[in-house]
Amino acid sequence: MAGHAQRGRSHPTRIQSASAVARRLTTRRRYASTTVPLGLVLGLIAGQAVAQEAVQVETETGIVEGTRDRGVAVFKGIPYAAPPVGPLRWQPPQPTRPWEGVRRAHQVSPMAPQRFASGLGLAQSEDCLYLNIWAPAQDLDALPVMVWIHGGGFGTGSGAEPMYESTELAKQGVVVVTFNYRLNVLGFFTHPLLSQESPHAASGNYGLLDQIAVLEWVQRNIAGFGGDPERVTIFGESAGGRAVSLLMASPLSRGLFHRAAAQSGALRGVSTRLEERERRGQELADAVGCTDTPDPLVCLRATSSEALAAVPGFDSGPIVDGWVIPEDPRTVYAEGRQHDVPMMIGGNADEGTFSMLGALADVRTVGQYRNYVRDLLGADADEALAMYRAATDSDVYQALNRFTTDRGVARHAREQARWMDGTASKTFVYHFSRSSPHHQWTGLGATHTAELPYLFGNLQFAARNGNLATLQLVDRQLSQAMMRYWTRFAATGDPNTDGLPVWPAFTDDTEDLLDLGAEIAAGHWPRPDGLDLLDRLFDDDRP
Repeated sequence: MAGHAQRGRSHPTRIQSASAVARRLTTRRRYASTTVPLGLVLGLIAGQAVAQEAVQVETETGIVEGTRDRGVAVFKGIPYAAPPVGPLRWQPPQPTRPWEGVRRAHQVSPMAPQRFASGLGLAQSEDCLYLNIWAPAQDLDALPVMVWIHGGGFGTGSGAEPMYESTELAKQGVVVVTFNYRLNVLGFFTHPLLSQESPHAASGNYGLLDQIAVLEWVQRNIAGFGGDPERVTIFGESAGGRAVSLLMASPLSRGLFHRAAAQSGALRGVSTRLEERERRGQELADAVGCTDTPDPLVCLRATSSEALAAVPGFDSGPIVDGWVIPEDPRTVYAEGRQHDVPMMIGGNADEGTFSMLGALADVRTVGQYRNYVRDLLGADADEALAMYRAATDSDVYQALNRFTTDRGVARHAREQARWMDGTASKTFVYHFSRSSPHHQWTGLGATHTAELPYLFGNLQFAARNGNLATLQLVDRQLSQAMMRYWTRFAATGDPNTDGLPVWPAFTDDTEDLLDLGAEIAAGHWPRPDGLDLLDRLFDDDRP
């Protein structure tokens, strides 16, 4: 994968002539054999009637200007790689071209092309490889860095979703980075001809390569934003949590981060091999009319993203490609060869209700529930139906919720924590059980994504209809506690801090976790017997 060239640059006159305060903030960081000057300046945005503080940082490719908001410096839409368009479609991310003058970083970039994302209110474009930064403007010491990987099944989402606005999290004394990466067919397409043109004989996993490119950019540039490149935490939810788990097993990401947190996204569904996905790629090429052409790759790269996305049945998940993911990562974990860094992992009490809004919405009666479980487990279904029992139709909702939560999230998180117990670093497991005022109203409980408003301090998304008056004191206290736990973990590798309940480290002997609910207290997985049963019944998921 091509890396960004490191370049020495002189400070432009504008920075050299800044105030004495700004000059004191100018610093240099040495990486490898290249000295990269990085400066931060507070000044005025020219042409505005009302004075507003601007923040400028010199990166390896040029100066970026953000703004200071509520004591936090905010930069939006900084390119971390070249636009992956034209001949760069389905190529590893390439270096950004330097620019002259000052690049305004005041607006988020378009998100990656995707379907079913109209509710986000964000533009879409293949030119999507940009990141956003929140940093305490008043403190330029080497601060912990938290790099957020958004969820969405590797097919939807954006690092600029309002839920991820990171001002409150940055106020805890960390630098937060969010970003976009390539999704769906643009991020995970494989084809034999793509593998042939690759020096690594691999294709697919371009979205993971984008994530690695962000971490490389952070290593080279984050010091200018007040961040410590030696204390980088990757954290993500759902597909973002799965990406965290995969980056723990990728040799390309070694040394680029120092802690990891996977939320509702433990290791699963990554055993597909390159050859199998290449066959599906050929089927997609047939569907858009690019097989019987002089150069199928030229044809595919010229086909609109809308036409590619319209082909049904594309699997947007990462694969074992022999390069980014060289082998089944479950084997890597089971043998203790993943990156040995502290980890936080867990899930929510009612993960299953999220899928019951969509794919499982029609499972409402006892008969439908039993048929669903029997379709999954065949002759073994009776054991699962006895464990996750629904005697009447009114029982189905919660029975299906518990079954789906344990099958899809809890057992994978527990298994990954068990694998991590064999490393030198500590692992901390959580169980989020707070049903927010919003989800008390919807009936979804502590569903998938329910922890995010609390973690980012954006409690308007936890309030009923966005009305902050519907929040309870426990919601505000839980949000403050979670932000402190996560940022303390980013700082030290251990979430424990004064004034909060002790979060015990996970071990195979005790399997302790921290319950994050109306009360915060140490505990254990709900329904451990059910997790044991599902581990046995779904043993095809194991290495």
